[in-house]
Amino acid sequence: MHTDTRVTYGFTLNTRSRSSIKQEQSEVSNVQSPFSTGMMQQAAAAAEAHGSGHPAASMADDGKEEAVSAAWHGSVRAAVEGPTPDQAWALLGDFCSLHRWVPSVQTCRRVEGAEGQPGCVRYCAGPVNKAAEAVAGWSKERLVEFDPVARRYSYEVVETNKGFGRYAATLRVEPDPAGCAVAWSFEADPVRGWTLEGFVGFLDELARGVARRLEEEIMSRN
Repeated sequence: MHTDTRVTYGFTLNTRSRSSIKQEQSEVSNVQSPFSTGMMQQAAAAAEAHGSGHPAASMADDGKEEAVSAAWHGSVRAAVEGPTPDQAWALLGDFCSLHRWVPSVQTCRRVEGAEGQPGCVRYCAGPVNKAAEAVAGWSKERLVEFDPVARRYSYEVVETNKGFGRYAATLRVEPDPAGCAVAWSFEADPVRGWTLEGFVGFLDELARGVARRLEEEIMSRN
């Protein structure tokens, strides 16, 4: 099993007009998250004691109301026991294979561009909750950088129904005494309905889940 996890996060202040922030926010009350209910509950519990993370209002010099928001950034890391970095990257480095490693992602397919080339866009979606009559959460994510030598790729969300504004992330496979490690880092505008602590806690669970699946897949081949 994975033997180590690390979590870091913080804020970067920026200022935008309140109208622009409202325009970017998505209505997500009838959206079924593509992530598992248990993971969402764990993340929510971790964040219960903290604030909402919503931007605060202020007045600009010209008298117009502005919103000061704390842009989020953070990273999570989960060790994978046994597999080498090259073994893990051979599987995880496929940009359109997220559904194989993240249990709550049901669909991941290329919809634009060439596989493994910057500009490639993948479509990711979770299962539809018919009982709740909710729409499946989905996103389109563009590959920005792909570096197989460093075992990493970077991507950004270009369209989604999950309440994200700006969101950019890097996934990498690193050496680790246990074998290797899966690391995610991100920069984003505050995500509606989440605190930073809760969102990072959710990503930590996500990384742990990916580590477990990689261990199972690679060790089953040996």
